[in-house]
Amino acid sequence: MPLEAPLDQLLEQHYSGTYRAGIIGHTGRGNYGHGLDVAFVGLPGVEIVAVADPDEQGRHRVQAVTRAPRAYADYGEMLERERPDLVAVAPRWLDQREAMIVACAQAGVKAIYCEKPFARSLEEADRMLAACDARGVKIAVAHQNRARPAVWLAKELIAKRTIGRLRMIRTFGKQDHRGGGQDLLVLGTHMLDLMRFFAGEARWCHARVVAGGRDATAADVRPADEEGGLIAGDDIVAQYGFDHGITGTYESTRSDDGGGSPYLHTELCGTSGILVFWNDAGAPVFYLPRPFALPDRTYEWEVLHPAPLPEPASTPPGASAQHAANQVLVRDLLAAVEQGRQPISSGHDARAALEMILAVYESHRQGARIPLPLTERTHPLTRW
Repeated sequence: MPLEAPLDQLLEQHYSGTYRAGIIGHTGRGNYGHGLDVAFVGLPGVEIVAVADPDEQGRHRVQAVTRAPRAYADYGEMLERERPDLVAVAPRWLDQREAMIVACAQAGVKAIYCEKPFARSLEEADRMLAACDARGVKIAVAHQNRARPAVWLAKELIAKRTIGRLRMIRTFGKQDHRGGGQDLLVLGTHMLDLMRFFAGEARWCHARVVAGGRDATAADVRPADEEGGLIAGDDIVAQYGFDHGITGTYESTRSDDGGGSPYLHTELCGTSGILVFWNDAGAPVFYLPRPFALPDRTYEWEVLHPAPLPEPASTPPGASAQHAANQVLVRDLLAAVEQGRQPISSGHDARAALEMILAVYESHRQGARIPLPLTERTHPLTRW
């Protein structure tokens, strides 16, 4: 079986211009996400000119590791003085996300690389995209799975009908102490984005939110950690309908064994086979040449190893496992600027994943299957 995945098409995206880059973080309030502080380091034609962070110690740390010549306590001052073309909006927490992105758009930034999740509500996401779209600003969001070799290999095998007709996509959270609402927000954004990557736009959602072994009520609504807005539940099962008869499911609970990364995975089920992969940078793809797994035939699984991502030209000390994928997405972002298209992991894609997250609460609140996209843009839990 050929193991060459069409990831090559993404890796071949090139940009030719030169870009002045700035980095926005906030140590102690979201920090710099998963390696977004060093996502630009070593990229050809990209000059890191400044970092902004109101925390003095964090600011100096990132200035040292990126070798930025200047550092600011206020990102607004950095944007005004440096006039960067490219900015990393890095804080993992969501409370400042909208203000940072809108300020970048208003300052004339051409491209933004943003940490996930995209926003706390669709209202916020709509405003950010409107501000950027009106000025031609491109946003790529750090959904690194879109640069994973295993994901692209699976996509190629589906296109070749190796597993027959794709009929079901099953995704799972980490099932740890964040199980339920927090897992859905922080990690579910990756998994639901992957569903769309394979199946296109979701047309409906039907979900159940459970708290303490019973259906969640308005009394179970609580603020998310990391200033993520409102969440609910410790056990969530959500189902989505896509075109061509494809159904997607997402599950997250608080597992009695403590959960962890081994549970964070995707299953692609077809009429004649199954593909499974985990969310690790070097993950293989597991292939079963039958539509349903049988516990007494584990020997039927085949392990497929796609070629890894090329090592970045310059990897700073202590860079995260996401570094190579971050650089693939940033290179594609800059190519998208020059080609006048949306990046492979765009802000519009991230908003659609957020919409699938919030549809879980709207469906549970109504006790019904609901159509997508959502017409009401406020957070469903604020209307419960």
